[in-house]
Amino acid sequence: MGYLACMPRKDSDDSLREKTQGLFGYVEDGLYVLVATALALAGVGLFGYVVYDFVGKISEGSFSTLILTLLDGLLLVFIITELIHTIRAVIDDKVLVAEPFLVVGVVAAIRRLVVVSAEAKDLFGKPEFGDAMLEMGVLTGVVLGLGVTIYLLRHTERSEPTPGHEPD
Repeated sequence: MGYLACMPRKDSDDSLREKTQGLFGYVEDGLYVLVATALALAGVGLFGYVVYDFVGKISEGSFSTLILTLLDGLLLVFIITELIHTIRAVIDDKVLVAEPFLVVGVVAAIRRLVVVSAEAKDLFGKPEFGDAMLEMGVLTGVVLGLGVTIYLLRHTERSEPTPGHEPD
């Protein structure tokens, strides 16, 4: 009987586990909110800076260069926005899914593709032109590969839980 008296009760183990799980759930949600807030502030600041910079330099230099710079900045704001959406989905559903990160990868690759293609026109006839073309080819492959992965995630039986905010 002495052995049984030393063993912890099942009820107290479950209660401690639930309290610990609840505590760390609040800490996790708090950290998600802090990260999302920091991203939101960075996104709003970057958006303001990109628009201000575009308007301030509109009479200077090449208009196509200004548009590419604006597009580059706005795509970065879009990436930040998609990360905030992902954090919100994690907080709401308590599920981390791969698709939003794949979308961020597609946008990041497209963003780099735009920059490299804009720089490539100045490299024509130089040895670096081949490197730029190779990078554009790799980035195009990345976009296609990630696009196929997103398609497969959406159109096959899921190996991960489906978040509640997505349609069936």
